[in-house]
Amino acid sequence: MMKKVFSLLLTCCIFQAANAQHSVKTTAMTGAHANLVNGLLQANNRTHAAAKTTSTGNRVIAQSTRDNTLGTLTDSSSFKYTTYRGSTYDYSNLNYPFNYPYNASPMFDYMGTFTKPQVMYDTCRHWQVDPNTLVYGYFSTGCANYTPDNKLDLFTMLWADSVSKSNMRFFNTFNTLNDITRADRYRWRSGVLDSGFRQFFTYNTANKLIKDSVYEYHLGVWRIAAKTFYTYDLASNLTQIDHYVNTTDTSFLLPLIEQLKYVNTYDISNRLATVEASYYDGTTLAPYIRDTFAYTGGSTFHTAWRQHQWDAINRYWAPMFNMTKILLGGQPDTVYIQGFDSLLNAWVPATMIKMKYNSNNDPDTMLDYEFNFVSFPATPDFTTVYYYETFTYFLKEEPLAGLSQKAYAYPNPATNTLTIAAELPEQTPVSITVMNIAGQTVSKEQFAWRRGLQLPVDYLTPGQYWLSVTDNSGNAVIRQAFIKQ
Repeated sequence: MMKKVFSLLLTCCIFQAANAQHSVKTTAMTGAHANLVNGLLQANNRTHAAAKTTSTGNRVIAQSTRDNTLGTLTDSSSFKYTTYRGSTYDYSNLNYPFNYPYNASPMFDYMGTFTKPQVMYDTCRHWQVDPNTLVYGYFSTGCANYTPDNKLDLFTMLWADSVSKSNMRFFNTFNTLNDITRADRYRWRSGVLDSGFRQFFTYNTANKLIKDSVYEYHLGVWRIAAKTFYTYDLASNLTQIDHYVNTTDTSFLLPLIEQLKYVNTYDISNRLATVEASYYDGTTLAPYIRDTFAYTGGSTFHTAWRQHQWDAINRYWAPMFNMTKILLGGQPDTVYIQGFDSLLNAWVPATMIKMKYNSNNDPDTMLDYEFNFVSFPATPDFTTVYYYETFTYFLKEEPLAGLSQKAYAYPNPATNTLTIAAELPEQTPVSITVMNIAGQTVSKEQFAWRRGLQLPVDYLTPGQYWLSVTDNSGNAVIRQAFIKQ
């Protein structure tokens, strides 16, 4: 369900993770590194019941991509919403993620599979060029159901060609803390669910995911297919992922072998700096891919990315891809993607993407230019257009029960910082979460309480957000909507 423009970007920037246990070794070893930035490394999303204050926002309702050379559409989607849920654009990957893939390898699509996508639609219809017939037409429909806390608990994928493509159903189960505890995926044929996967999730006392286990339904029995372990530093950054699977054991009886390992480092602002991936080569866990990320100012999304691949014969990190984003007003204006030519021993242009925005600062148009070995064309090869609607949503702002009414954050609207006022003992551990209007976590930090604690918000794009402050027992201190100017 990904538009052509983004597919081209992914070809250069991101490699797909495996879709099933038996394909992990051949495809997942390349890793979905860029997805790591906006997926696994983000804290679990949380929402709370609250008194409702109405406001308005904009959400994407459709996108279309046109091949300008052929003059035909290549990929389109339409979204329908029945409630106040909205959408959020991903400036790291330059797209509106709205897929629900299931992977037996580490879950880099963490927000989509475990909780909810960045486009929180109820129904999505998708058209694209059929890879078999090369004819553009209706391709699939996705239907999503959510819990009262906006967690994705049921998703159904219906294919236009359901004879050759199995319809799918996904089920998620959550605990009282709104953490996902189990995810199920089943193939759905003639109303019968079969050929399933089941995944269980384990958390530590700090409520961080530390392990997930995947089981496959095999000959009438649930068998362990994969395990993944997650390690964090003192700042709660995900520093290591260890993924175990056995891709050759069809009996599911042999011990699992570590097939993938990711080691991450961060900059002083706790933003992902490097990811080094290793994979099992049949003998040992060997180095494979190294990604480095850079940022401009206080940007929360990476503005430069470079990938190297380990050359086992010559034993050095060979350059592969290089991406740079030029910002205008804090948002990507032009994106340059280069590939490395080993014969010329130089970076060569591959793709140039230009972004346009509407009056609400929402991405409006994406222009994709493909390098033709001499220069970029005067007109874009592909054009993607996004369409929006204005909708009414609820800012979650509620009075404090059992706590002092003097707890609040100011100024509101805010420009650079929010000052948080509350009657709490000094050094009390508190958790401060900022969420956007789609109910997604933008930031989550731990602090030792001090009077007049200040929270930087200058990195936020203008719009409405809400602030949640809880103490170390999980009790609400503040739940307040605010506006970032």
